[in-house]
Order: sequence, then C-alpha cells, then structure tokens
Amino acid sequence: MMLTAPPQTSTLDILIIDDDEVDRRNVIRALKQVSVSVNIIEANNALDGLLKAKETLFDVILLDYRLPDRDGIEVLKSLRLDKTHHTAIIMLTHQEDVSLAEQAIEAGAQDFLLKEEVNARRLMRALHQARHRHKLEAELSRSYNQLRELAEHDALTGLANRYDFERALAFAVSRAKRENLHGKMAVLLLDLDRFKNVNDTYGHAIGDQLLIKVARRLGTTTRGSDLLARLGGDEFVVLVQDMERVDQAILLASRIVEAFKKPIVLDGMEWHVTMSIGIAVFGSCANDATELMKCADIAMYRAKQEGRNQSHFYSDQLHQAVRHRMYLERDLRHALRNEQLQVYYQAKINPFNGQIGGMEALLRWHHPVEGVLTPGVFLPMAEELGLMFEIDQWVMRTACAQLQEWRSLPFLHALDLTVAVNVSAIQLQGDNLIYTVDEALLSSGLDPRFLELEITENALIRDPHHVAAILHKLVGRGVKLSLDDFGTGYSSFGHLKLFPIHVLKIDQSFVAGVGKGDSPERLLAAMIAFAQTMELSLVAEGIETERQANFCAQRGCELLQGYLYSRPIPSNEFEDRYLTGNFRHEPIGPQSEE
Repeated sequence: MMLTAPPQTSTLDILIIDDDEVDRRNVIRALKQVSVSVNIIEANNALDGLLKAKETLFDVILLDYRLPDRDGIEVLKSLRLDKTHHTAIIMLTHQEDVSLAEQAIEAGAQDFLLKEEVNARRLMRALHQARHRHKLEAELSRSYNQLRELAEHDALTGLANRYDFERALAFAVSRAKRENLHGKMAVLLLDLDRFKNVNDTYGHAIGDQLLIKVARRLGTTTRGSDLLARLGGDEFVVLVQDMERVDQAILLASRIVEAFKKPIVLDGMEWHVTMSIGIAVFGSCANDATELMKCADIAMYRAKQEGRNQSHFYSDQLHQAVRHRMYLERDLRHALRNEQLQVYYQAKINPFNGQIGGMEALLRWHHPVEGVLTPGVFLPMAEELGLMFEIDQWVMRTACAQLQEWRSLPFLHALDLTVAVNVSAIQLQGDNLIYTVDEALLSSGLDPRFLELEITENALIRDPHHVAAILHKLVGRGVKLSLDDFGTGYSSFGHLKLFPIHVLKIDQSFVAGVGKGDSPERLLAAMIAFAQTMELSLVAEGIETERQANFCAQRGCELLQGYLYSRPIPSNEFEDRYLTGNFRHEPIGPQSEE
C-alpha cells in the first residue's frame, strides 16, 4: 500500500549517512513506499557524509548515531556549523535511550528514530515533522537575529549603537590592560556643531536625513578595524585599536574634519556640517572605559570652547606635542620645494697653526614660523614620511657644489680642505649612497678626495658586510670616510678593521669630561691613543673651552670642532669669516711636561 502525503511540487533530496548497508537498504525500501518523489544519496562514513552535505543542499539528512570514523553527535554538530545550509536532520539509532535523544535534539536534530521502528508510515511522519520543525527553528533564528540587530545597531544610521559600542570598548580595555597596550588604543568622541539649530529650524525629519548622510561620510574616513558608532542624537564615537603611534588618532580626526569641508547636499540644499572631536588615549589619561569616555567628553567640549570644527586631546601636553608634530610634518613635505632647507657649515680648526682645516655640512630648516630648526627636530619625521632619499641627495649636491665654488677663491685654492657630509642609515641600504655620491661629484665637478662621508657607528652594524662593500667602493673612488660619534655606539674593534675608515671623530660627550676629574680625562686620552695606534686621523667635536682644546690638541688631535670656534653658520657667513685669508685662531703649543 502506498502512503499519501500533502501535494509536493518538487523532489525531496535526502542524504543517508550510515555505515550499515542493511540499515541503509531498509530506509531506502521504506522511502520508496511513500508517494513523495525522493532523490537518495548514500554515505557510509562521517567524512564522506560531511563532504556530500557541504557540496549539496539536502532537504533532509538521516544520520546514524554510531559511525566508524566519528561519533554521530559530533557529526551533527559539524553539520550545524554550516549556517549557509538549512537542512532538517533526523538521528537514527538501535539504542532506545532518552538521554541520547535529548543530546541529539540539543545538538540540532529535529527528530530521533529507532531503526527498528523505521517503516514507510513512521518515516513519512518523521520527514514531515522534521521539515516543519526546522522551518520553525529557522524563523525563530531570523527573529532572534532581527532582535539582535535592533539591540546592537542604530535604527536610523545602521551604525553600531551605544550598547554595542560600550560592549566593544569594555572588551578592548580588558585586552589593553592584559597586554599592556598603553598608547595603542584611543576613543574619538564626535559632536556635530550647532546641530540643534537644524532640528529646531527644519524639523526632525530633515535632521534625521542629515544624520544618515553624516554617518555615511564618517564611514569613509575610518579603517576597517575601527568601530564607528552613534551614541544618540548628534553624537558619534570611534574606537581605534592597535595604533602604532599616538598621532594616528589625530590623523583620523584630521581626515574627519577634512571630509566635511565639502558640503552635504540634501533636498537640493547644501549643508555645511562641522564637528568638534575629543580624543582620549588609553594609558595616558585613563585606564578604564568609564574614565576614557569621560576624558574624551571633556576634550570634545574643550574643542568646542576653542572655536569648534577641530579636535583636542584630553592631555594638554600631549595635545600640543602631537599637534606640533602634525603641523611640522605637513610643512616638511613642502620644505625642499619651497627652498626652506639650507646647508650650514661648521669649521674644523687646525689647533697647531690656528687655521681652518676642513668643514662639516649641517642641514637646517628655515621654517617660516618656527625659525631655524636643527636636524634632530625634523629628520626623524622625514624618515617616517619617506623624504630622506630626496633630502640626502640635495644636501650632498649642495655641499659638493659649494666647496667646488669655494675652491676657486685665491686663498682656498692652495688648501686641501674637505667637506664632511653626514650619511643616514637609509642611504646605506641598497646602492643609494653610491648613486647619490656619484651624482653629486659629477654635477659639481668636485674632486672625490675633497669629500668626506661621516657615518655613525650604529649605522655600520645593521648589516656590516653589505655596508663594508659599499664603503670600499666609495673609497675606491677616492672619497674619505669618517666614523662619527666614536665611542657612543656598538661597533667593535673588529668592525674598525672591516671598514675602510680614515678619520675618527671623538664624540662631544667624552670631550665634555675634560676638567671633571682624572677618570673622564684618562678615558679620553686612551681613545686618542687608540686612534693613533690605528693610524687614523683624529677630530674632536664639541670643543667649547680653551682647556678642552688644549687637552685634545696636546694629545694629538689634528682638528678641533665646536662652539669655541663657531656655531654652524650659513655659507655666506662661513665664506666671510674663514675663506678670505683673514681668519687665524691662536695656535696651541706643544704638550707641556707633567
């Protein structure tokens, strides 16, 4: 007798996962006795069944509780992990066990059948009920997801809402405490300026439409890892994590302010939207979620007090420092093009005849507001901005061209003066330095023997064999090499043998020890003696007093450099002071008997 069933418009696709062929045949025999059209696929182990279930969307899966390669409950849980396939599952077993049936239902099965009870009528009812239950479960899941969406997302803008943001912030703070991520996380609190006037004048419907547009534009300024939320009204917030530098927070704030310079068009009208932004960084002003939000709120109102349409850090000191850096970074990008960079020169004096014996080229930035800035202020920024190669090339060209021009002067032509140019660690990567030197010498016409490259100890040890190969090529061209800041880095005596160094420059920190006791002076004397043993020329930098000059000269330093003779000065002043034949410092006599 054939069983009847509700009219079906399509064939049921059924997967049987059972290792027992006899049991599979019994199930298939029962299925063929129902009036429903069925398409049956078989699998005799868990792995094969899972693969087939992944490849094909089945209406029903009949799953054996005991499989040779995996427990049936585990297979059931694996099947339920795939949220894209919505399939009713009936568990089959020879065991009549209430607790087992409960486990199966809890794991996601829609029904539980004993294999001994499998017949056409029982199987048909189970298929119908399983599919109906699964449909109800799917509808319940959709309702739950809709409720969750309403609970966690702002209904107007679709952004995360206050509840979702506070939960994410609590998790982020917990992680920051656990992993000691001070300075790596920030909260940006955003409040639209004078938005109340929009609602009062044009009504809340227009205000809501404007908020939707604002939310969309804000979304274009944040990273994928940032959490953008609407807290309510005209207040938004961004949670920024995994910052490499604190000023990334103000970079984001600047992007937001910049993004709203263009008006928002709504109903044919242009709306000029601005916002005040308060920034609070975890660790610098607060160590918990509540205090972090409070700091961001205070900073935001401070931004409003200072004129709106801007951002403000909670910490005044941090705010000023980061703002200043961002301002300098912006101007530095255009400094070379705007001819604000200038090469200054500092003389090296021969202490025994009082005359100039060489010079060092030193970079300065003539900022239109800040005045003359030294390299320590702006070169680290130039490295981060990727500007060093361009700046290094310009300094090398300028210094070589200037010395070549000076060598045409009557007084200087007879002197073999060198110009020392500092080499950055970035130049020692690849063949940048060789290219820069070759280009500068070729364009200026300067003889290579009048160019001296100053390299710090720390720059040498990053990749010593690669650096040594570059330096040997340069020495082969006739260029001189000077080891700058000797004694302050990490180079060893072995490094000194590896690199073709001609000159050692003793760092000013050792020169400053003259007159401060026997121990500092003995150390300085030993460094001078070491250089003499290595048959290297010696330059002492940081000479500020006659006593320091006498000490270094009497022990064999060939050139002295420091404020005792001159600060670094522009090229025109340097020429007037040192290159007209009129300069002569009082010579230092031979070492006195002790």
